[in-house]
Amino acid sequence: MLDPNGPLPPAVYWRRRAVAISGALLLVALLGWGVVALIVGSGEPAATQQAAGPPGPPVAVAADNTPQACPDEAMRVVAEAGQRQFRAGEPIGLAIEVTNTSPRPCLRDLNRMLREIEVTTPAGRHVWSSNDCYAESTNEHPVLEPGKPVRNDVLWPGLASSPGCAAGQNRVPPGDYQAIARLTSLTSAPVPFSVVS
Repeated sequence: MLDPNGPLPPAVYWRRRAVAISGALLLVALLGWGVVALIVGSGEPAATQQAAGPPGPPVAVAADNTPQACPDEAMRVVAEAGQRQFRAGEPIGLAIEVTNTSPRPCLRDLNRMLREIEVTTPAGRHVWSSNDCYAESTNEHPVLEPGKPVRNDVLWPGLASSPGCAAGQNRVPPGDYQAIARLTSLTSAPVPFSVVS
């Protein structure tokens, strides 16, 4: 069986046997490599998926953490006067404070045109407003943290004004006044102060 018999020289038969054996070995090696690649390749996604864990819902989590709009019932609006008495002719420091009284952070539109400090007589007659001579809108939608007031200071020059800021504003006479703060439909309690000569 090992001795080649045939009309051709024995070297030809040995060469043919060598080529056939080499081809068979190459085929076995390729098949083995293919099987190993399939096994390893199919195992990788499972291992990666197991290591990474199931995909989470990032959009839902972000939506849950977004503060909602502050309802009116969660808002406290307060007016402040820097002093109880001011001398006639000196600027009068007033302020409006807005506080979120709910237990959660929330968003509130604090546009400059939505908030106002009005000065009136004790009987409620209009004397001056921070919005009478100011028509610029602002874009303010801060997140209001629970219990932390947002304060806006206003300097009243002690002149009377009317909506539209008509010319010829006069200095107010000495007397008793009160400051009232507003944010849209929300109104503070009046804060009394006086102007003295």
